[in-house]
Amino acid sequence: MRKLILASHGHLAEGMKDAAKLITGDLAESIETYCLLPGQSPSDYAAVLQIEIQSNPETEFVIVTDLYGASVCSSMMPLTLNPNVKLFSGLCLSMVLNLLLSYVEPLTQLTIQEVVNQSQDGIQFIEIENQSDQVENDF
Repeated sequence: MRKLILASHGHLAEGMKDAAKLITGDLAESIETYCLLPGQSPSDYAAVLQIEIQSNPETEFVIVTDLYGASVCSSMMPLTLNPNVKLFSGLCLSMVLNLLLSYVEPLTQLTIQEVVNQSQDGIQFIEIENQSDQVENDF
């Protein structure tokens, strides 16, 4: 069994869950979110999560945070000392969808790298060539 947790600054994690639900339907209902708001400490959430992780050693906890090295991610890092925890940073919709749909078995070093690579592949600069410029250049 896997528990997918999205953790972010502000309401990004909730928005990501909503977007995933739009695409996957009820499958995204299983996602838990943590949204760091002013006055809160991500360490408090990590402490509560630590108890749940230790109480459920058969569950794979996959935590996806927004920014590497920022407070939310840094607070989750010690949780990776538990063998049933995987931590990703760089929260994006393609990563969430991959974890929900494509990688349902426990993650291995190989599949972890695939998730990262596929998520990075979704980052592209897109530019459409202006056709009127092309016509002017032809004359």
